[in-house]
Amino acid sequence: MKTRIMFLVIALLAGCASGSKLPVETYDFGIAASATAPPGQDVFIADVRAAEWLNTTDMLYRLEYRNPRVLMPYSASRWAGAPAAMLTIRLRQSVGNAMSVRGRQVKCNLTLFLSEFSHVFVSAQDSRAVMQIRATLTDAATSERGLVREFRIERPAPTPNAAGEAAAFADIATLLADELNAWIRDAGFCRS
Repeated sequence: MKTRIMFLVIALLAGCASGSKLPVETYDFGIAASATAPPGQDVFIADVRAAEWLNTTDMLYRLEYRNPRVLMPYSASRWAGAPAAMLTIRLRQSVGNAMSVRGRQVKCNLTLFLSEFSHVFVSAQDSRAVMQIRATLTDAATSERGLVREFRIERPAPTPNAAGEAAAFADIATLLADELNAWIRDAGFCRS
């Protein structure tokens, strides 16, 4: 009997050590709609910066109903890049100039700092994606007229898993672009 149990334990350990892992799924915000910055808007978007714990490709979630202060990563799902890098690309496509031209001065600079980017579970089946980002808009020629605004955007996740998180954050990236474009337009000093 002891030999059988020992053989079973060894077989289980060998199976664990063989490295059989679930395939990792990689997510991004999807293919962007043909979004472009509004005509006449002349804004350079610097690389989005993020809190240190967000400089990862881990897809993070919080179980608010257990302990909202604990961030955990999905084990078999990853972002294609760090959230700040993915936001930089998306916002350059839809808010600012997608590329800068050497020697040409833009009207405004937009810097962004990402402080929250996680999937929050209110219960095992009820969840939402939450993003918090601080935007600073300045006149490029004078570095004056700096405006600062905090954006907090939440969207329900369609499913309580990494795929739901990715879908909700794709919506958030689009909503953030829309809100930034409206804010920049209202500022009135970023027109070319």
